[in-house]
Formats: sequence, structure tokens, C-alpha cells
Amino acid sequence: MKIRIEIEDKDLKSSHEFESQNMDGEVLRDKIIGFLSASGVFEGDEGRAGVSRPLDSGGTLMGKLESFIRFEFANTWFTTQELRERYETVADDIKLSTVSTYLSRMNRDGFLERRGNRNNRQYRLIAEMGQEIAHHQSSYDRRKAEGRE
Repeated sequence: MKIRIEIEDKDLKSSHEFESQNMDGEVLRDKIIGFLSASGVFEGDEGRAGVSRPLDSGGTLMGKLESFIRFEFANTWFTTQELRERYETVADDIKLSTVSTYLSRMNRDGFLERRGNRNNRQYRLIAEMGQEIAHHQSSYDRRKAEGRE
């Protein structure tokens, strides 16, 4: 199954493709809805019943970035700058130093793996952890519950 979504918001246009051969329709649908929620597509749609909006102001920035990484960079290596640029196309502006700090924490918590030196650092979602987090609360919420935050 292949789905292409085009988003046009004022002067910003973006398109995203989702393709899966090994996922059933419901799982793919949930991933797309999560991505669209993370991208802010549903913001301002308070009248829509049953719409999940994990990137609302009530969520933490760490949680928003984790969700965004799961949908945008699920199977690929990425740099801090690449994450920042893509995130800013669908959400708020964010400082590069903030992205770097959160990526470092996600690596420390086992959400991301890291390679390269400081000048050429890349990150990738750890597959098993990505599956676990998709069905459980964010690592921030887990640390908070454990009293580490």
C-alpha cells in the first residue's frame, strides 16, 4: 500500500509518502494519523471528534520530537540539522542546540543510536525501542515515573 499526502499551509508546501508491504492497514493508518498529528495538521480542529493530537501544547518537546522521529526517520540515519529542518516544516521553530541536547538524551535513554564524531554525528531510531515506544508512554514519562526527572 502506498499513500501520498500533500500539505499546503500558506506559503509552505510539503509532501510525504507512506509505503508498506508488511503492515496491515490499521497499523499504517495509525502511523499516518500520528505523523499528521505531529505535523500540526489537526491544530485548530477542536470540533473534530476523536482526533488524537499528541503535539498539542500539553505535550513535552521531548515527546514531540520522539514522535516526529518515529514517523519521519523510522529507518534511516539523520543529522541534528536534518531533524531540525524537517521538524520546522511541520511544527514550530527550534534552536539547533535544543535539538542536539534532546538527541543526546534520547541516545542516553536508548531511544536512538549514534555514530560519527561531533562534526559528523548521525542518529538512528533503535528498531526494537521504536516498536516498544509506539505502544507505551514516552521515555520522558517513564523517567518521570521512576523519579529520575
